[in-house]
Amino acid sequence: MKRTRPSVITALFWAYWDLCHVLPKAWRPALFAFLVLAFGSLAAAVGPLLLTYDPLGQAVMRLTILVGICFLLTPFFLTIHRFLLLGEDATRYDLKPSSPRFQLFFGWLAVIVVLMSFPSTLGALAAAKAPLNFFSGPSPDLDFAILAAARIVVFIIVLRLFVLFPAVAVDAPGVGWQNAFSDTGNHLWFALAVTILPFIPVGLLGVAVAPLFRFSPGSLTGLVASLVWLGAALLIASTLAAVIASRLYQVVGDRLNTPLR
Repeated sequence: MKRTRPSVITALFWAYWDLCHVLPKAWRPALFAFLVLAFGSLAAAVGPLLLTYDPLGQAVMRLTILVGICFLLTPFFLTIHRFLLLGEDATRYDLKPSSPRFQLFFGWLAVIVVLMSFPSTLGALAAAKAPLNFFSGPSPDLDFAILAAARIVVFIIVLRLFVLFPAVAVDAPGVGWQNAFSDTGNHLWFALAVTILPFIPVGLLGVAVAPLFRFSPGSLTGLVASLVWLGAALLIASTLAAVIASRLYQVVGDRLNTPLR
């Protein structure tokens, strides 16, 4: 499946082309993913704050909700990867927790969420143990540089595991984190560029459009508009990540497509 590596600019346009092509084809699972992302993100942001004042407790509850979101989104991501790589029908949302493919994909997705939540959990743990200052809140017990370093390390690990997801989706013979690390390690700067650059225009567009959705606090219109905007933005970002991972796997997937010994 390995092919000649395209230029970064070609990969950038490729990502947007796939994004615009796959969403209309997979509109039914995309609609469900939109609802999960909109209401799930609201629950993850607001729910822990309403249930406890403990920062660590809030972090654990938020992580639990995010893992639940991953469970519900697994069929959507599997559909995207298999449509792009195998040409399978993209109109169905198949929630099959008993499937080994589903379990493996969801398991790795949960691992990624736990990894990405690790720096914020460290911050919550430090805040929970810090002495309370009534003028400035909890005194930070953990240096900002440590949290920044933790975020960088987590990002690199996640980047190295990125191609594992499409490999799991198509039942590649060499599925394993060691092979994912090896394949991305041989093309690390290319993987870094084609993963980050496509999100820059999307992020800038989001920042530019966000002020248009400011409504009076507490209004029903504001809540509905915020949910629609949040769900749409997260759906686009999630789908873009999936199509980038699929194409990156096509380009750099070498050991992932070699049977395990």
